[in-house]
Amino acid sequence: MSKTVDDSLQLDNLTVPFYVSHVKPGSSLATNGDIVVIQDGSTTLEIRTAPKFEPKKLPWRDGLIRDIIWSSDLQLFFLLTQKNLFAFDPQTIVAPSTTTINTELQFKVLSFTKIKPIDESHTFWRCTCVGSNLFLSYSGFGTIIDEYKMSRTSCQFVDQWTSPKTCSNVEGIWCIRYQTESDQIGLTIMNSQTNQWRFEIRDRKKLSTIWQTGLPVNHGDCELASLGKTQWLIINSCGVRLVHVINRKLKAAVEYERELRNAILIGRDYFVLRTKSTIEVHSIKKEDVK
Repeated sequence: MSKTVDDSLQLDNLTVPFYVSHVKPGSSLATNGDIVVIQDGSTTLEIRTAPKFEPKKLPWRDGLIRDIIWSSDLQLFFLLTQKNLFAFDPQTIVAPSTTTINTELQFKVLSFTKIKPIDESHTFWRCTCVGSNLFLSYSGFGTIIDEYKMSRTSCQFVDQWTSPKTCSNVEGIWCIRYQTESDQIGLTIMNSQTNQWRFEIRDRKKLSTIWQTGLPVNHGDCELASLGKTQWLIINSCGVRLVHVINRKLKAAVEYERELRNAILIGRDYFVLRTKSTIEVHSIKKEDVK
């Protein structure tokens, strides 16, 4: 009879990454559990597939992407720029019929033209999917969040959340992520007066605060990733710290060897980090104890 070991991420036990690849500056990093998607420079997307994680390039002509997320309900990757929202179905990625070396893959990009910032002075920043609903956060203090009901071909405005419901006028939401298992939303928030960061867990229907904690981050920014089963990871972008929250407690805060940008888990097998200039993959596979 076997006994399953603890399947939480063990940051203290990370070994040397088995795969390292250089990329251009950026922070976008998303997965659907099968492929990893990043933007590599302003005109290229890359997809990488386990276990080799070698890059395959996709042409991109719509500018700097501020966020990429996966919607399991809609089976789409959403790509958010300053003023627009796009999406693509990974099943539409095809290789062109050519023998040319390093030929770019092709894919169909969906554009949701009805989704625009509230005015010219505002720009989109981050997004997350709650079922088939999309939450779009704006850049700036007193952060605004728009909510849309999405389908694969259309969208409908649902609600808008403003300060002080989102955060105070002297605070800004840096990252927003949904956790399916707990049916809750996580936020990283910075107070411009105190320069202090905190992590909050919110009710996904009313955005009311369920739990919050200060973060041991002194500089840089705070990206966020859901690790499932009440686990969250705060990534100190432009810094080196990884902060693990589990069951509403700070479990660990460790320093990585290189300057971070973002990180994600791929199932229970791989931990993928984007640093200032690399993609680095760690194996975290665990065996059942007999």
